[in-house]
Amino acid sequence: MTSGKCLIKSAWIAVEVGKERSERVLVVETYIAVSPLERNFDPSRYDRVVAEVQRVLAENPSIDRASILSMHRDTQCLSLFKATQQAA
Repeated sequence: MTSGKCLIKSAWIAVEVGKERSERVLVVETYIAVSPLERNFDPSRYDRVVAEVQRVLAENPSIDRASILSMHRDTQCLSLFKATQQAA
């Protein structure tokens, strides 16, 4: 994965284990919003991240699926936690 090209912060393999099966999951943290519901969502940058993740999945058939997490700094989200900490 090319972090500069795709705005990827970090990535790792996690294993999800259930009663009847287990899956290897590629977890990818990005510096961008990953949902149209998030402020500053940029569909073209998100599409670049998705294309890079799909490339990695195609080259590594032992990985079952991927999960993309947004690690961008949305001050509105952070303020929710600050308000909780001040009230406590």
